[in-house]
Amino acid sequence: MLTLILIFGICFALVYGYFWNRSKYFERRGIPGPKPESIWTGSLKTLQLNRTPINKRILEWEKIYGKTFGYFEGGQKVIASSDLSIIRDVFINKFENFHGRKPIHPFPFNPDTDERANVFTGRGLRWKRFRTLTAPCFGQSKLRNMQMTMLDTTRRVMDNLEERVDKELNISEVFLESSTDVIERIAFGKEKSSIGEQNPIMSIIRAFFDPAPFYDHPLLRFYTSLHEFQDYTFYLHKFLINMLGSPLFVLAKILIDVIAKRRHDHEERKNAAVLQIDQMNNNNDDCNSNSAKSNYEDFVDLFLNSEASDEDMKMIKASQSSFGNINRIKIEKKLTDQEIISMCSVMMLAGVDTTATTMTVTAYCLAANPDKQEKLVSEINAYIHSEEDINMDTVSQIDYLDWCIKEALRVIPIAAPANSRMCMNTCTVGDSQFLFEKDVSFVSNVWSIHHDKSIWGEDASVYTPERWDPIEERLPDEPLAYQPFGLGPRSCIGLKFAMLEMKLMFCHLLKRFRIEATENTKCDIYGIILTAPRVIDVKLTRREVNAQ
Repeated sequence: MLTLILIFGICFALVYGYFWNRSKYFERRGIPGPKPESIWTGSLKTLQLNRTPINKRILEWEKIYGKTFGYFEGGQKVIASSDLSIIRDVFINKFENFHGRKPIHPFPFNPDTDERANVFTGRGLRWKRFRTLTAPCFGQSKLRNMQMTMLDTTRRVMDNLEERVDKELNISEVFLESSTDVIERIAFGKEKSSIGEQNPIMSIIRAFFDPAPFYDHPLLRFYTSLHEFQDYTFYLHKFLINMLGSPLFVLAKILIDVIAKRRHDHEERKNAAVLQIDQMNNNNDDCNSNSAKSNYEDFVDLFLNSEASDEDMKMIKASQSSFGNINRIKIEKKLTDQEIISMCSVMMLAGVDTTATTMTVTAYCLAANPDKQEKLVSEINAYIHSEEDINMDTVSQIDYLDWCIKEALRVIPIAAPANSRMCMNTCTVGDSQFLFEKDVSFVSNVWSIHHDKSIWGEDASVYTPERWDPIEERLPDEPLAYQPFGLGPRSCIGLKFAMLEMKLMFCHLLKRFRIEATENTKCDIYGIILTAPRVIDVKLTRREVNAQ
């Protein structure tokens, strides 16, 4: 018995010693920052207390510890900074050393080997392969085709809102329903709009981007504490997920069914195209090379066209663990079966909530600043005389609409926590030659930068769309001063898609309605992944017909 106690005591001392030594990392390096509250979870409790926005806590710490400081998010060593010279090196100049992204969820996951990796979580050549395959989804010609579906969904939303005129409503739910419908129809070929109907995917998406604090859940607290041991805790996580299930399984099941149907349709189209070419050759007709190309209708079609064969799989596995200079290495443009499912999932998750939340904060800013809203309506009316005139070409001409959306994201940068990287190779960054060690994560202090009076002027915290007018020359010379969509090669790939969707929505919305604040209109910002309001109560009043 004494021997067992002794062995247990030695094991406990070794484990405790390891985690104690880990908690002293920033202190040993002389990097300022909050003292870890626990050797296991670091500053996780303070960071996520009551769903307080992570950015708010980082802002508070910056006032105490300076522009660059370190903290522990569970077992993750994180350095936050608003030093633009450091940010420039991390996101752009030395991207080859920071091509990985800081994990946003605590679940064990290895982006180099896990079959569920996608364009958001992947890194190295694997990320480059995902990015290269995804980029064609958002080309100009694709967007022009997509606008018809966006417009149809938007008109259905407008008709639905007609029944809620002069009544208080949560505009956030309206935009979430709209964005979900657009992605389902455009990305996955859903034939019928679900506007006005119950959609289970909406709750799944909202739950993913608005989780409870990780510290409050014992298992998540365990995962975050053992961040560097995720290759081992992964097996426990896999067992528990298989036994207990996950809300994301519902989304995965839906996508698997869609992909199976689309794979069947995809093969039929390919066979039909081959038959058509044979017939044309037999008739000695001139064959236009474009006729042999597949006409991709949605994201699933594009991904299935890149489905990997067994031989492709061998090449992918041999190359994806290689890093080197990822800007120069040629990659195999193929996807495994599980990667197709994962890529579809991330398109659904990332393409819905971020767009819906951006529209929500923009609507809040317009309701809180009715003079800006009326100026925007005047600009819209100058280009668009009736709702039939609303299209991709007309909305792109309304500069003030562009400024209103950009300014909303400057004042409330919803995706700031995702503007992060992980160091893949030890190197120095910034004018101060700050030493960044491998496996240490980096977070850009976007809220501090976006509200810095030395960059944006004394009205940095005021919603002022006019500052984007190039004639006024109010924009900072430093391009890194604005970071709502990320920076460098990993910046938001769906930016043009989202901007088009939002502009079409606001042109329709403001042609018909005035967005008015009520006594319940407030912007309570919270969140761990997206930092934004989830409830914005407003009232829509119908505009006069002659105003159109």
